[in-house]
Amino acid sequence: MVTVPRAWLIALTALLVVPWLIAGGLYFRRSEPTVAGSVSMPSAGLNKPVSAGPWGKLTVTPVVVSPPLEYVAADWGRSTEPDTWYFPGTSAELLEAFLAATGLSTEQVARLRSNVRSQPSIRGVVVTPDTELVRSLNPEVRSRLYGQLAKSALNFDQASSFRFLGASSEDWLGGTLISPQTRRLVEPMIYRDGEFLNFADPEAIRSAISDTEELRRLAKALLRQATVLVRLSVGEDSEVDGLADYWGRGGRRIDLRPLLESVVGAGPDRSIDIVHLLPTFARHHLYRYPKASTADYAKPLLANCLWTALNFFRAEPDDRFLDVNTALETLRRDYYVVEHGFQLGDIIGFVDDEGDLFHVAVFLADDLVYTKNGTSPMAPWTIVSTDYLKGFYKRHANDMRLIYHRRNDF
Repeated sequence: MVTVPRAWLIALTALLVVPWLIAGGLYFRRSEPTVAGSVSMPSAGLNKPVSAGPWGKLTVTPVVVSPPLEYVAADWGRSTEPDTWYFPGTSAELLEAFLAATGLSTEQVARLRSNVRSQPSIRGVVVTPDTELVRSLNPEVRSRLYGQLAKSALNFDQASSFRFLGASSEDWLGGTLISPQTRRLVEPMIYRDGEFLNFADPEAIRSAISDTEELRRLAKALLRQATVLVRLSVGEDSEVDGLADYWGRGGRRIDLRPLLESVVGAGPDRSIDIVHLLPTFARHHLYRYPKASTADYAKPLLANCLWTALNFFRAEPDDRFLDVNTALETLRRDYYVVEHGFQLGDIIGFVDDEGDLFHVAVFLADDLVYTKNGTSPMAPWTIVSTDYLKGFYKRHANDMRLIYHRRNDF
């Protein structure tokens, strides 16, 4: 995720970059989160039919990916400080009223109130909750409380919670390698925010699990991400020219046409996974995780959404785009804004209420995009819908806008 100022979007001149998550003043806006497991299976566009268009007839199959165990550190989530909740810009009295409004019991509010400390640096207060209380929160209360905490980047666990698109904890943790005992610890702490399940209490779990391999297995499970496999049907020879034009953008039409022709004569299925139709960079990264080396940590950033989008049509990635200013200048100079008729490779900017760009993805077809959500080596490259990304990033904007950019030379 990146943040780009409104001035860049309006005048295409100012290139000020603000932090990934902005800590604001207190923020007590009313919200009505949904409890985990209380709604039917959410889709966020991942299991709905794809409309036909110049991209052809597509079918999607929802799947889940998770990082290799070799990539997961045993000390994930470990903090050197006790769990602390930050409430910038408020007083102890206002905090007490808010805590009561979340549905906490009188006894729970009193326990938290006894741990409130003034924090002049944030013009507010902080709370150090005890682990027993954290574990005892019910999903509705946890959702209301953590939804508030997530509005400040100071509350890292809540602002950067593990998230999974699913209707229940079974969707998230079912079929994983974690033990039944670990599931019993984790499941009561899962809460819902829209169509996404969340988990934001790694320290409360770590203190109860001594087996480092089990901690790795749990991290792998919590890091699961929903995505889709996409197949293109090629039923007639007459469709090949149009499909080659659409999927062959970036000077690849002549390379793709023989492959599309071969699908027509391939038997009754006559379909192909679109991964074979994507440019080299996108094809080599899709459904995979970054292989970070020591050298990568000397770079300005690890692979992120801007780097991904700007390298989409390249055979070899250009690491100049890891520098946010360089990436934004390239987007400003080499792309123009389009309003409709979107094509393969158009870059979609996700813009918040203040006009700041906080994420980008690459348009594929209909509502499907190619994306990498964040810089973490635990974030894979996936295909999801724009509805999915709106839900994934919903905490960044009440009225999210999408702006589409196209390369000047296409």
